[in-house]
Amino acid sequence: MRILLIRLSSLGDVVLTTPAIRAVRLHFPDAYIAMLVAKQSADALRENPHLNEIITFDRFAKDKDTGEMLRVIRHLRKRRFTLTIDLQRKFRTEILMYFSGAAERVGKGKLCTIRVQEQGNKHATVHYFDLLRAVGIPAADQRLELFLAESERSDAAKRLDTAGIDKMALNVGLFPGAGWKLREWMPERFAAIGDRLITHFNANVLVFGGQKEAELVKTVVNLMEAPAIPFAGNLQIRQLAACIEQCDLFLTNDTGPMHIAAAVGTPTLSLFGPGNHIRFQPIGARHQIIRHDVPCSPCKQFTDTCKDNICMKGIAVEEVWQSISSTLGKLSDAI
Repeated sequence: MRILLIRLSSLGDVVLTTPAIRAVRLHFPDAYIAMLVAKQSADALRENPHLNEIITFDRFAKDKDTGEMLRVIRHLRKRRFTLTIDLQRKFRTEILMYFSGAAERVGKGKLCTIRVQEQGNKHATVHYFDLLRAVGIPAADQRLELFLAESERSDAAKRLDTAGIDKMALNVGLFPGAGWKLREWMPERFAAIGDRLITHFNANVLVFGGQKEAELVKTVVNLMEAPAIPFAGNLQIRQLAACIEQCDLFLTNDTGPMHIAAAVGTPTLSLFGPGNHIRFQPIGARHQIIRHDVPCSPCKQFTDTCKDNICMKGIAVEEVWQSISSTLGKLSDAI
């Protein structure tokens, strides 16, 4: 049995496929299982023991509609897959699945041999499970996974040590950025939470961000009265994951690192506004979300027509602090 799974989307979407990957491996322990994934998100799946191969597609290649498509199709055909499952269900992924040569193709389009339409507003992992169940693969465990090597954990510990953290104190990570600007809570409110963390819990406050969020991280750190530790611009996906694993709590917007935190086992407090919390919230007792019902939420993905961002502005510092202080208070009592 040779199985191909496809998900070309962003980092968080790829991390959300890990329960489906695990379910396929459990059902087919001896199969050759490959995952076709966006090159920019592939590191999230590295070291995953359930996969035999990670095949990458460069979504930002200049010739992505011609040369990159042909390159990947040639690679897929060489693998002679018998079953492909399109976890993204878009036209591009359906084309790739069709030209892979697999006789059994699961997705939603006309080129699929088994068509499964998305039904209802439910968690992304459950939508993936619907596709698996259509070919007799049982799936129920929604735990996310991201597998780190011990060397990566050691490097993260050294990175934090170099930054001068107090090893006896709690580590709290803040992620003020998001792939979509309207999902971002206000930087001054992140800063206010950071100051309270240091004042009330003597915590190490680690402010994370990617290359695009370097200025935002700097802004949050500069707005704080107490010193925080910035980590932005120089962390790759797996380095970020290893550093987040070192945190006792992760306060984040609705964005990819939220799913990374859940996958490495770090408790999260996630702030939801325009995004679909039912579909994308971290699952489990260790994770909490804060959001407010407004008539326009969830709104159309990546629109810039919203002028007031009431869904994020409605989240107050005090309610975020109450949730954080309750969680950290229990942790402090246990130490």
